[in-house]
Amino acid sequence: DPYDTLNLETETSLLLMDELKQKGHDVYWIEPDVLHLLNDQVIGEPRLLESVSPFRLGPAEEQSLADFDCLLIRNDPPFDMNYYHLMLILDYLPPSVIQINPPRALRDLNEKISGLRLPDFSPPSITTKSWRQMLAFAKEQGEIVIKPLGECSGRGVEKLSAQDPNLEQSLKAKMGEGKDALYLTAQAFLPAIYEGDKRVFFVDGECLGIVNRIPADGSFMGNIHQGARCEAATLSEHEEEIVEAISAFLDSHGVFMAGIDLIGGKITEINVTSPSAVRQINEVSGLQIHKRIVEKILSYVALEQSRQATSH
Repeated sequence: DPYDTLNLETETSLLLMDELKQKGHDVYWIEPDVLHLLNDQVIGEPRLLESVSPFRLGPAEEQSLADFDCLLIRNDPPFDMNYYHLMLILDYLPPSVIQINPPRALRDLNEKISGLRLPDFSPPSITTKSWRQMLAFAKEQGEIVIKPLGECSGRGVEKLSAQDPNLEQSLKAKMGEGKDALYLTAQAFLPAIYEGDKRVFFVDGECLGIVNRIPADGSFMGNIHQGARCEAATLSEHEEEIVEAISAFLDSHGVFMAGIDLIGGKITEINVTSPSAVRQINEVSGLQIHKRIVEKILSYVALEQSRQATSH
């Protein structure tokens, strides 16, 4: 994402880039606007990261992305057609370029509903473009939380009550009708949110850190972009079971890095596009998990390169 759109207090990408640079690696910055597919070659204009603080990049130079060892894909949603097409383009990179996370996984695993692949650990949910079905679900659950399928950071998230006399009109306005109707997903509202929304950070199948995010006064969202405060956290026995199941699920899709959100022992989101909260985990735990993440990235890249060399 463009540098001027980043929240430097919460940003994870710069933390990882700085650690990679400190380990002596050349780190480059590239934005989608300067990336294209020429025949079957992915071409871009990467810029060498000269310094993180102050942030300074070298000049842009056109180059094939096939020349790089690893591509960290860290574009925040919206997951729209531009994002989808970018993933199609990146799929043309050869296997020698290790992509974290793989474009196919980023296309296939919607962050709002992929947790439903583990139904035993998911709250009641519906994904529909019919306001009538959404209304029926709200009446069944009493209170629901609706979410746009392609957004992040709590954007567009709302809590709705079946007791609201204007609920039908509200859903019609939000979702539309006929060919113009928009898909929304909704989950049963979980009162356990007021005890916190746990972000569990996974790398290569391992849980590296946890932070509990408590909603701000008057809010129901445990999102740091929505004013939530962070505190140290541990996992219950039930949550450990969830972590084990998620680890296997992520591995089956080739997902190297993910941020899982747990509320009341239920999976509410599986974040794979640009998982964050590393700085917050560091602050509340006293750990420096960004260093461990980078170690795992480097080990993973070396292992994949070794496998490819052996196969040839």
